[in-house]
Amino acid sequence: MRSTQSPTYNVGYGKPPKTTQFRKGQSGNPRGRKRSEENLVMVFKRLASRLVKVSINGVTKTMPMAQAVILQNMKAALNQDQIAMGNIFRLMEATGEFLDWTNPELVGKPIFMPEKMSMEEMIAFEGIEVVHRPSSHRTSDP
Repeated sequence: MRSTQSPTYNVGYGKPPKTTQFRKGQSGNPRGRKRSEENLVMVFKRLASRLVKVSINGVTKTMPMAQAVILQNMKAALNQDQIAMGNIFRLMEATGEFLDWTNPELVGKPIFMPEKMSMEEMIAFEGIEVVHRPSSHRTSDP
């Protein structure tokens, strides 16, 4: 059996024979990745983003289905529908509408400082404890 390899090319780990290597410009995966099946979240997002026409006070408007459902729930809640009221309250709670934004324990401390602070003042404000560790690369003083 005669070899078509050049004598300088060594075949081994990570070096397949030239005859079995991909040709230049040819993909190693010509059919591509398989598409995943649509799961429940993907179906919900696709349907919720579908545009629908809604009549508001005699004017037809186009909006995503999710927005139209919320709008219908709000109208029903205003007409004393208890289920719709519960839906609106659950939605408001999920989006954080009931949080007390003035309570620092719930919303955290401010991100910016309105005035300049020294390092000591900032440490005291944040309640940070500074620990100084001796470095191993420092030389000791004689």
